[in-house]
Amino acid sequence: MKKNIFKLFALLLIVALANSCKKEDPLNVDFSQYNIDNPVANTPLDKWLTTTFLDEYNIDVIYRYNRFYHGDDRDVAAVKVDKVQSQMQTVLEGFILPYRKIAGTAFIKKMVPKQFVLFGSGSYNPDNSYTLATAAAGRNITIYAVNDFNVNVPGDVVGKLKTIHHEFTHTLNQIVPMPDDFQNITKSTYLATWTSTHDTIARNNGYVTPYASSQPGEDFAETVSHLLVFGQAWFDARANKSTVVGKAALKAKEASVVQYFTNMGIDFRALQMEIQNIVRNQYKYQQASFRYWMGQNLYKTITVNLEDGIYATNGISTEFATAYNDFKAAILAYSATQRYHLDYIQLRFESATVLTVRGAFSNATTQYFGDYSFNYTINATTGAVTFTKVANATGTTFNNGALFATSFTNTLQAYLTGKTFIADWLPPTITSANYNSYGGFYLQGTPTNNFYGLLGQTL
Repeated sequence: MKKNIFKLFALLLIVALANSCKKEDPLNVDFSQYNIDNPVANTPLDKWLTTTFLDEYNIDVIYRYNRFYHGDDRDVAAVKVDKVQSQMQTVLEGFILPYRKIAGTAFIKKMVPKQFVLFGSGSYNPDNSYTLATAAAGRNITIYAVNDFNVNVPGDVVGKLKTIHHEFTHTLNQIVPMPDDFQNITKSTYLATWTSTHDTIARNNGYVTPYASSQPGEDFAETVSHLLVFGQAWFDARANKSTVVGKAALKAKEASVVQYFTNMGIDFRALQMEIQNIVRNQYKYQQASFRYWMGQNLYKTITVNLEDGIYATNGISTEFATAYNDFKAAILAYSATQRYHLDYIQLRFESATVLTVRGAFSNATTQYFGDYSFNYTINATTGAVTFTKVANATGTTFNNGALFATSFTNTLQAYLTGKTFIADWLPPTITSANYNSYGGFYLQGTPTNNFYGLLGQTL
């Protein structure tokens, strides 16, 4: 038996020696054909990333696949190279530049994560959810699912921006801890197994998303990112649909977030306005538009008082001012003994189709309301609005309105009817102190012919 083993070993050794001594011509193989994304190549994309991020902000953008950056327990796809620039352009426009403008160059250059890592697919979790982004050690943000990103789809852009702002909030919290008061607002309802929480339950408990209900850190980041990217109207609509307790919690969290940024020397409302202007005007996100929220009947009133200082600051069209002031003069002249003053005009959106135009007028002691009935239509996509006068409803306020019916017909009614207006956030010159608080309408084709007022969410 041993003899046979020795012979077999000798035979294998001879074969091995023969093969090792055999000489062959060198293979002519171009391995670059098998490594299309050559890591050492200085491509136009690499140059743009270097100039835009590395030179300016000391940010290293890593998009070539490296398993080290996502951990050994996940299978994550590499990013498609043609998706990289559009994704990072969005990071620049919707995240870095707004912070740079509002918080300052020194702040953003110091606080922005110094490494962005991109992967093509999501990173799936054991509970069947998947991670869209992570922040680590205050210096790194990893963005997943880049291969699905389409810069021409507003929802894609907004979704990514929300995720990026969420992760940057974690970065801020690692440097400046989130406030204790925030963590105590809904302390009793956090639940780690958030994937089984229905959105309605989360909302009624005071959370912007079910994920926010998982723990305070995620709640804070979700609240910040939704206020900044989805906007105040979205946040208010969610709060309004919640229970009394849920709404109170959401508004308390909003106040805590604003104070957190104030304590860091950042005007949160100015930052919100800057990001919303990008979302609305550059990326054309429909659900951030005034027309969308008017279509949702979020805003129940628009109050116009041309004696308010905001009109001196931001202006008002001559056409509307003439109609308003002529009606005001007619009310003043109505009675020599009862000198009535027009306090304001209010559009009251009773439903998705029914409008009451109210004139509030007062004498030396008492304020009265004079109402006029209209129907209206609104196209939530185009913003086109028409106002149609209908027979007045009955009641005291409509009887009061009848006192000035002729004057109203010849002034404000004539201005509103027989035209198509466009619903929009007005005035365009609004400052952050009043941002999201004013809206109105301009004559289709003539933006300078417009009117706007203070928005209200209850009748």
